[in-house]
Order: sequence, then structure tokens, then C-alpha cells
Amino acid sequence: MNWDNIGFVICKPDAVYLNLEREILSFLGRRGFQILACKYVTITPNLCRRLYWDENKKYSEWWWELESEFMNLGESLCVLVQGTPQPPYKSVSELIEKKWKGNFKPEKAKKGTIRSTLGARNGIFNLFHSADCTNAVKREASLFFTAEEIEQLECENASYVLKQKEAGNLDVIDIYFRIKRQCIRVSSMHMKVKKRYISFLDKKQRQAMSVSESMKQLWLYNTLQEEYRMFYMYIGKDKLLECITNNKNFKRINFNILFQAFDKAGLKLTKWEACLLKTTMLSFT
Repeated sequence: MNWDNIGFVICKPDAVYLNLEREILSFLGRRGFQILACKYVTITPNLCRRLYWDENKKYSEWWWELESEFMNLGESLCVLVQGTPQPPYKSVSELIEKKWKGNFKPEKAKKGTIRSTLGARNGIFNLFHSADCTNAVKREASLFFTAEEIEQLECENASYVLKQKEAGNLDVIDIYFRIKRQCIRVSSMHMKVKKRYISFLDKKQRQAMSVSESMKQLWLYNTLQEEYRMFYMYIGKDKLLECITNNKNFKRINFNILFQAFDKAGLKLTKWEACLLKTTMLSFT
């Protein structure tokens, strides 16, 4: 097997939850890649560290915790693909990594890449992983496919079955405004201020309808700044609103305590919503 012609990619848990595996595989197929093998796997925290291990890279502990929590939310689809490198790229892995994947920050992902086209949410909820070089393909593929499975690829026609399921929904703006409205309702603010505040949020949420998925995080950050400038006098008197509005303090938040406070305020978040909100807020710091 010529490993320079092989790529290893993962449709990450958010892609599977949103039922985007077919679109990702179709995206790759239209660009000349053949699907060799697919396997659904729940990537545990230990497996996550082994996947991203690189002695030449330094990852902060908080990043490991976020990525591990995210990867363990649900199944990922691990995929081996085959293709032909295109100059100036020397391998399929380099071609996918540098041309088709897209920047891990959604707002920086180039148009036409997977993360831009299919709408990555943030630097963690970004749909797609790919091994960045031939050596990485060999190492990462061996974490999910046995040596026997890899050997069989050369003598079998590829066939795969994707799971049939309903797609989930992950809209950080909807989550954020739902939380904000409820926190305002249970706050001690004067009723006139509450009405003006909620009216501001309603207006902003209507504006958000025209924002592409990959730009929502940046749009929400700018909205957060505007919101804090307009209502800081009232926000500063409410601990919960201050906690989720002043981005300068986001890295100091104990999210377990925050989610308990949401629960007391009558807000129920799924594990997907909680993780998306946490990773988005921490990206604002």
C-alpha cells in the first residue's frame, strides 16, 4: 500500500450528531477521493490524547479537557480514503489538510473547505479532523483499524453502511439567547429594563437569521460586547448575568456551578448544548 495516497479523517461527534457524515463523504468523493473504510467509534478521553499526541506540539490542559469532553459526547466516524496527490501537495493527507479541511477557527476557514461549507461552530465543534502527514495517517489509522482490516483494503472492494438517524440541532445563538432571556426574567431588574433588554435580544436574534453558521461565533462575540456596553449598569448587579456576559471572566467560570445555577433558574441544557456553550464562551477569552 502506498501510504502517500491514503488519508485518514474523522467526522467528529458534532458532524455525526448533525447527520453530516454523508455530506462530508460526498464532499470528498466529488474531489476524487475513494472511501476505503468507515467505522463508528466513541473516542474516549484516553483515546483522544493518543489521537492528538505530538511531541512537537504543546496543548494547554484546558484544551485537552474541552476536546476530550467533546469527543466523548457521542460517536465519531473514522474514515480511510484513497486518492492522488495534486501538486504542490506531496501526499493525500497534505492535500486534505491544507486544501480541503479549513481553519479550525470557523470564521477563518476559506470558502469551499469542509468547515466553511458545512458550518463549523467553533474551534472545538469544527466537524472534521484529518491526519496532516503520511506518518500521522499510519499512526492515527492504527488507533481505529486493526492491521488485518488495513491489509484487507488492498484486496477488497470498499463498501460501507452509514447509520440511519434523525439529525440533532446545534445553534449556539439560540442557546445563548434562550439562556439570557430566562436569566433576565428571574433577575431583580426593574420591569422596564427587562422589557428593553429582551427587546434588544429579540432584535439581535432576528439579525442572526442571516448569519452563516461558520460566522455565528464571531457575530455572537460582537453582540456580547454591544450588549455589555448597553446594559452593564444592570448586568453588574446580577451575578448570573455578569457571569455569562462579561467575557473577561469566562476562563474563571466553574461551569459545573454555572449549569447548576441555570437549573435553578429553570434552564435545562442537553449535554450537547452545555458543551457547545462552554467551548464558545471559552473561545471569547
